[in-house]
This record gives sequence, structure tokens and C-alpha cells, in this order.
Amino acid sequence: MKFKLITILTAIFLTSSTVSATTFFSFDSSNSSWVGQGESVFVTPDDGYIFIPSDLNSFNHVEIMVASLNSPYGPNWNPSSGDPYNYWTLDLAAPFNKPLEIGFYDDAARYPFQDDDQPGLTLSGNHRGNNKNSGFFTLSEIAFDNNGALLSLSVDFTQYGEGDESRWISGSLHYNSTAPVPEPATMLLFGTGLVGFIGSRLKKNILH
Repeated sequence: MKFKLITILTAIFLTSSTVSATTFFSFDSSNSSWVGQGESVFVTPDDGYIFIPSDLNSFNHVEIMVASLNSPYGPNWNPSSGDPYNYWTLDLAAPFNKPLEIGFYDDAARYPFQDDDQPGLTLSGNHRGNNKNSGFFTLSEIAFDNNGALLSLSVDFTQYGEGDESRWISGSLHYNSTAPVPEPATMLLFGTGLVGFIGSRLKKNILH
């Protein structure tokens, strides 16, 4: 199983396009996803969004907010305007309080309430969050400075709201990342293969 997954991931990144450093946030979601609301999103700094790593990041945990400039977290916030705005926050953590490293993390649960042997994963935003999460994520790039501040990140994730796989939201976040961005056809192949692999419900973190 482990070697099968590594083969799938290797195929993804060998067939991906090499790009310069990118920053973007994207997701697709089911209609029953409380956080995603059935929406598809792709935003970058050029679209008027800021990407804000938390000051509380550590080698074990990262939190990064993506927010429109007119949101409560942006410089153009004007609560009296009534204009729509967006914000999302993504939290990731490695199990056993170990450093986050490149690899695949399965059997994730809501951060910071996951068990010690589980990765943490939480995407919330626009005043919506789940009481319970399950899911998985793949880190293809992550770097910190000597103090644990986030320098770069590339992650693909799938979160199931309330642990219900029909309430899915799947996305990617690149922050100052030079990791390859898979072509759309490659991502479709990856999604099909990975869903089949996850369908066997590997119930332990393959990194440990």
C-alpha cells in the first residue's frame, strides 16, 4: 500500500509543470459542505487577497489565513459598506508533536482536538466551521526559518465535514511555493486514483 501511494505521488510530480514561486488558494466542495457551500474558488494576491501566516506557527503546526482586502482582516475593511467579503483559515499539524515534513498524512482530525497519533487538519472561513473534521493532506513543500516562522508551503487537502464523506471540500494552498503545479488532467487522474486508494480506508498514518 505504501509503495503504491508513493508511485502515484511520484507520477504526479514527474508529470507536473515546473513553475516559479506561486501563491494561491483554491478549492472545490460538495453542496453539503458547511464550509465550502458547493462553491469552487481560486484566488491569488493579484485578485485582491492577502495570505497571512500566523505568528503562532511552529515546526509542528502551521496556520495561514487567506482574506480579501475588504474583510475584517484586510487593510480596506469598512463594516458600514455592506460589501461581501471572504476569508478562510487553514490549520495543519503533524502527529506526535513531530515537525511537519513533506509527505502524505491520512486519518486527520480537527485541529487542535486530534489525538496524539493523528495529524491535524482544519479549514474554516466566512463564519463557518465544523464541530468535527476528518480527511487527509499531502505536503509537497514546507519551509520554516530558524524561529519556526513559515517561509513557504504547498499542500493539497481533503476535509470531510463532521466526518461525513459526502460533505467534502478539496483544495490546494501554495504560499511562496516553487513546488510544481499539476496540470488539470493530471489532477483528475490523481483524484481518481487516490479516491480508490483511500477507499480501502487506510486507518493509520503511513508516515509512522
